[in-house]
Order: sequence, then structure tokens, then C-alpha cells
Amino acid sequence: MNPSTSTRPREFVKDGLPPSLRNDPFLIWEEAEPDDASGGDRWWLARSHDEKDGGVRDFFIAEDDISGYLLGVVRPRRSGSFNVIAATPLSEAVHMSDAVSVVKDQVTGWLVEPREGETQTLVRRWRRKRSWVITRDNFPLAFSGFVVGAVLGLIVALFSVSSGLVGWPMLISGVLIGAGAGWLMKRLADLRPQALPGSWGRFAVVTVAAMLGTAMSAGTIFTLFWN
Repeated sequence: MNPSTSTRPREFVKDGLPPSLRNDPFLIWEEAEPDDASGGDRWWLARSHDEKDGGVRDFFIAEDDISGYLLGVVRPRRSGSFNVIAATPLSEAVHMSDAVSVVKDQVTGWLVEPREGETQTLVRRWRRKRSWVITRDNFPLAFSGFVVGAVLGLIVALFSVSSGLVGWPMLISGVLIGAGAGWLMKRLADLRPQALPGSWGRFAVVTVAAMLGTAMSAGTIFTLFWN
């Protein structure tokens, strides 16, 4: 295991600091070891912990592959939920170690002032960047689902208007037409595996988009011909 490291002005053991500095926030970090047998399963690059109000908080530094940011997160052990408290873009760091050092300083600064302006701005930028990348990557998938749903809605609506079917017969006909296109929906969900992690996420995007397309196209046809 690598020797633990601390962040400024935490290069020394707390008892060795001058009395004026002994009450300052203090974190000792454990670095992940790439050569360790379990290193491949670790999602964090560094971790630490402290005690506050009788509870233990864990701090982690990890990379967000979607946005290209390095994040600092805190997790109270009792709740198990993570909260992002620090962020820095990897594009501004020459080496990963430089970005890790920046985030360590941000996390230590958060202990002093949780609402520090510059760090909060970086966290907001990370959220916007992540939202934009997810939206961009999922737009082709959602648009394809919307088009398929619009076509299905158009077919069902025209069939209903031309045949005069209403009520349960129309409902059953619509279900059969939709079930026949199920293979196409699954095909769309499998085309862009990088858009969302997991097949259920992609399926949800396609399904919701298809429902919106169906509602818009079918509603337009019914409004034109039945009013």
C-alpha cells in the first residue's frame, strides 16, 4: 500500500503542527494502487474520511468518463448517498496527478467553506457538461424512437378512421400493430450502447420518445378527421 498523503497545509502529522493550525481541517488520503490485485475493481483514485457530529464521512476522488471531469464526492456512511463537492476538468491538467491534487485542495477547502464560490461554479459546470453530453448522445436514439412512434400512430389513426373501428376493437388493433414493431424498438435500443448505460435506460428513452411521437401523430389525424 502506498504511503498515505495529505493536502496542504496537511503535509505533517497534526500533533506536529503549530497550535494555531491544529484546528484546521485535516485529511489523509489513501491512493489507489494500479499494481494491486484489486486495483482494477476500484472506481476511485484516492479516498479519505473524517468524523463530524459523531458520524463518519468518506471522501472519494473519481473520474467521470462522460463529462471528462475529475470529481470529489462525500458520502456519510449512515446514508450511503454520494454528494459531489468538488470538480475540475481533466483537459486543464497536464497529468492526472495534477488534477487529483487540485481536487484534494478543493475537498479540503470544502471542509472550511462548503459554499466556496469558485468550487461551486466548477461543480455547476460539471453538471451542465454532463447533462449536455448525455442529451447529445441520446438525441439520435430519442429521435429515432419518436419517428417510429409517429409512423405507428399515423398507421393506427388512419386505420381507425378508414375502418370506423372504435373502443376495444381499435385498442386491440393498436396493440397488435405496436407489438409487431417491438423488434424495431429493440433494434433501436441496441444501436447506441454508449448513449445510456444499461439496456433498460436505452429502452426507456426509446419508449418515451415513441409514445410522444404516437400521441402527436395520432392526435393530429383524429383532430382533422373526427372534428
